[in-house]
Amino acid sequence: MLSTEILLFLFTVIVTYTCLRISKLRKYKHLKEIQKTIIDSCKLDFLLCDPGSLPPFTDRIITIPTLLPEATFNKLKDSALRQLDTERSYFPGHKKGGTVSYEELHSTASEIIAFYHSRYMQRLCSLIVGEPVMPTPINDQSSCSLLFYDKPKDHIGWHYDYNFYSGRHFTVLLPLVNQHRTEKRLSSANLVIRRNGQEITLSTPPNTLILFEGARVYHKVTPLAEDEIRIILSMTYCTEPKSSVLKGSLRRIKDMAYFGIRALWT
Repeated sequence: MLSTEILLFLFTVIVTYTCLRISKLRKYKHLKEIQKTIIDSCKLDFLLCDPGSLPPFTDRIITIPTLLPEATFNKLKDSALRQLDTERSYFPGHKKGGTVSYEELHSTASEIIAFYHSRYMQRLCSLIVGEPVMPTPINDQSSCSLLFYDKPKDHIGWHYDYNFYSGRHFTVLLPLVNQHRTEKRLSSANLVIRRNGQEITLSTPPNTLILFEGARVYHKVTPLAEDEIRIILSMTYCTEPKSSVLKGSLRRIKDMAYFGIRALWT
């Protein structure tokens, strides 16, 4: 039999988790109201895209250079540069870097939230993958986030972007800053994928869209060098946003690597 102390501890854990979860649900309801206001009020200009000019998605990854008009791109870049606090994480041998969560961006970067939810982005991604896609749920902190590689050796090792949803799941990256701080060149950090046993390095200058099916594309980002900075807008879209209890729990555990223990009650 379990001792009284253990039972009391388990009861305390369950009550605490439940209270935190209820508090989060209330916050997400409020965030949805903020989100609607942002989408209705924040207007961005886009370049019309000819569907016939889009690259094929046969390898489950594509890049599109110079995606946005300069004015729109600069709004997103300025939003990213306003972020003074990032959540730093370090997992030896796998990951080192900073992140600004979807939740936080609602109050600090309205332009980025509007861009993520824009009809333009959803239509563009849908045309590329050949199926209608939509944003992932508001409680998924990785739905829309900023990835900061701004300290020496910031990187992320080889991995897949696990699909926590019922339908297909896609990762969309848009480099906002990628440079040496004093020299006119890109940073030394590169996106590398593994295809047919070979490593392929993808060029990621600012304003280049990279869209891939993360559960099918093995990838990494090589370490940053001294005096360099790389800020990436990371977004996820899916064809079906439903998730099982097991997958939802796994998603929360994964998010701890980026957003700490609070991800457990998202």
